[in-house]
Amino acid sequence: MPKVALGDLELFYRLDGPQEAPLLVLANGIFQRTEAWDGLLPYLEGFRVLRYDMRGQGQSQVPPKPYTPEVHADDLAALLQALGLEDYTLLGLSNGGVVAQVYATRQPSGLQRLILLCTTPRLDPLLRAKVESWRWALEEGGTLGRLQVALPWVWGRAYLEAHPELTSQEALAQMLASAPGLEAQHNLLEGFLALEDLRPRLAQIHTPTLVLSGEEDLLFPPRYGQEIAQAMPNAHFRVLPQVGHVAPLENPALLAAEIRSFMEAV
Repeated sequence: MPKVALGDLELFYRLDGPQEAPLLVLANGIFQRTEAWDGLLPYLEGFRVLRYDMRGQGQSQVPPKPYTPEVHADDLAALLQALGLEDYTLLGLSNGGVVAQVYATRQPSGLQRLILLCTTPRLDPLLRAKVESWRWALEEGGTLGRLQVALPWVWGRAYLEAHPELTSQEALAQMLASAPGLEAQHNLLEGFLALEDLRPRLAQIHTPTLVLSGEEDLLFPPRYGQEIAQAMPNAHFRVLPQVGHVAPLENPALLAAEIRSFMEAV
């Protein structure tokens, strides 16, 4: 089980693909784990792919205190250094996209390209209210309560119509079994809610950037992706049709095509 010790923290990671292939680093959504990318991996043949569980996620450790984007960005930098990885494209989904923005503002030398997927540069009042409802549900109803409140915000309409079983009690039970513990969820949520407006800092990012939003993403609608792209000097914005908040699961083929096109063009 591959883990890296970063001081007092151990992070779980997976590194797949030929060593000489272009490197793509994937940063998870807030409650995800490395397995969340399994459906995308078959479409990324020819790439070397690094996946990892952030602190509090999956098989990584659960330290105390909120896990802010700055803390996650510190962990990512330490992980890449410990593994000796250079010259990579970073793709961050949702909260992972927030972490990727913070990380990129530091202008790391190895970052060649940046992909920001279904994410946001800030917490406006509406988005804060959404996430605060998740925190309330977690405190009042535990993980199951949080999952039930979050479910309508996560999947796109088209995907749910094609997969109505995702709203079943069986599906909720599967998500419950793979969810982080209560302390980890609390620290992850508190860290995200500490997000400051990143837009003033995004002008510092000159790395070629692709910003992708899901057309049917109710949690982070496309306007947030537009705000990111408008604040950056070298960013392009695209909308994924009939996709909600979880693009790697809803349409991995379309997402992989966007990744390939961007990495081959830049």
